[in-house]
Amino acid sequence: MKLLLCAVLAGAVLALAPLPLHAQRVPGQTTAPAIMATSSYVTFGMAGIASTETARVNVLNLAAGGPLILGGSCQVTVTFLDAGGNTLATQTLPVGQSQSAHFDLLRSQAGAGADPVEIRATVSAVFSVSATATTSSPAFCSIVPTMEIFNQNTGSTVAHLETTHTLSTVVPLTVLPD
Repeated sequence: MKLLLCAVLAGAVLALAPLPLHAQRVPGQTTAPAIMATSSYVTFGMAGIASTETARVNVLNLAAGGPLILGGSCQVTVTFLDAGGNTLATQTLPVGQSQSAHFDLLRSQAGAGADPVEIRATVSAVFSVSATATTSSPAFCSIVPTMEIFNQNTGSTVAHLETTHTLSTVVPLTVLPD
């Protein structure tokens, strides 16, 4: 019984932990290291945005648990979607270790329709290193995204979302040399 309880608890911890992204240099390799795990990919739930409002996704790279790597960064892609799943705007942002960035969607970019227009945002992150980076240690991104909707005229926050849901991704496998 104790073994079953331990297995269930271990599975719950792994499911709730941030998904680390690993990159590693292979001895003799002259190009950038290959990503050793899938990228993280999350979505916020639907939120309404009105004529005087802006939706903003903030991303923070915690850099917790991994080494600081000169030439390494997280490439974070933020995408805003409408209620039908159509892309309204997307941008890839380099987010350095222990740094943050944001991406805005104005109401005018959310398409026609009566206010409020329903939108959501997705965030994906991939760790990358330059070809000149020197490391043989694994490294990863630990991204914390939030979404806020604020009034463009007053600057006051109307809504703040922190809860995200993990989405599945299909990532091609890379075969590393022996």
